[in-house]
Amino acid sequence: MLAVCSVVAYRTMRDAWFICVPAAACIADFPAANAERDAPETLAEYAGIAVALVLTLIVIAPGTNFTERSLDRIISANYPVDAINFLRRHPQPGPLYNNLNWGGFLMWYMPDYPVAIDGRNDLYGDELDRLFYQSENAEDSYLKDPYLNESGVVLLESAVPLARVLTADSRFTLIYRDSIAVVFVRR
Repeated sequence: MLAVCSVVAYRTMRDAWFICVPAAACIADFPAANAERDAPETLAEYAGIAVALVLTLIVIAPGTNFTERSLDRIISANYPVDAINFLRRHPQPGPLYNNLNWGGFLMWYMPDYPVAIDGRNDLYGDELDRLFYQSENAEDSYLKDPYLNESGVVLLESAVPLARVLTADSRFTLIYRDSIAVVFVRR
C-alpha cells in the first residue's frame, strides 16, 4: 500500500500528502510488528537475506536504466531546464511569474528567483489558485493579475493560453522559447 500511494502521490505532483496516510499507518504499526516478529538468529539466516537482496537487485537493476544521464533527460522533458539555464546565462530582473505546476521545481533548480506560486495549494488558498488558473487560461482577469503586473520575468509552459496571449501583449517581450517553456521579460 505504501508503494502504491508513493507512486500516486508523486505522479500527481500536488498530492504528495497522499503518501502520509499509509506511512503513518506503517509507523504506528511498526513497534507491534517488530516485537512479535522473530529476528534472524543465525549467520545462515542473515546470509540468506543478503543473498535474496543482492539477487533482487541484480534482476531489477538492468531494466531500470537509472543513470544520471537518463534522469537528466526525464527531468528536461518535463520541466523548463533549458529555459532556466538560459536565464542563468542571461539574468533578468525579477520578480518571477510562473505557473503553478513548476513552482516546486523552480524553487529547487533556480533559487535566485523566488517563485510567485508553487504546488502547495493549501498554503495559498482557493482564491489565489483561482487567480493563477484564470490568468494561465488568459481570461480577461489576467490584465489585473497583480503578480503578473509586478513581474519582471514570466516563465510559462509553451502550451498554456497565456503564453500565446503575452506574445502580443505590449508589456512583455519574448526572449526565449522551446517546446516546453517560454520566457518573457517586461518591456
